Amino acid sequence: MADEAKMPEVPLTAAGAQPTSIQIPIDVSKMQAVYANFFRLSLSSSMEEILVDIGLHTGIMQSPNTAEPLQFSHRLVLNPYVAKRLMDSLRQIIARHEQLFGALEVDAQKRLRYQGQGQPRPQG
Repeated sequence: MADEAKMPEVPLTAAGAQPTSIQIPIDVSKMQAVYANFFRLSLSSSMEEILVDIGLHTGIMQSPNTAEPLQFSHRLVLNPYVAKRLMDSLRQIIARHEQLFGALEVDAQKRLRYQGQGQPRPQG
């Protein structure tokens, strides 16, 4: 696979030393893709971990009093440093996406109004 050959450079800096880069091999041979359109965030019982539960929300209501349960399938356990780097990376990716394709409206009701009126999404 092309992904298997990629080796990102990781900058390393010792105290008082010039930054150097090393290459870390990445093995994606056992990676599995999971689709998720819903998440839940929480702190673990310790201050050292952030829990991200991801899963699938089908949006199908069985009756007014009983909703179909959310199916959480995976849990990511991150330390706060990795969580912050992930947050920063996601912000950059979303900003690039919005530059190319327009603003992403996270309010589902507003998205439905735009579609119902035949209006294009507002550009951000």
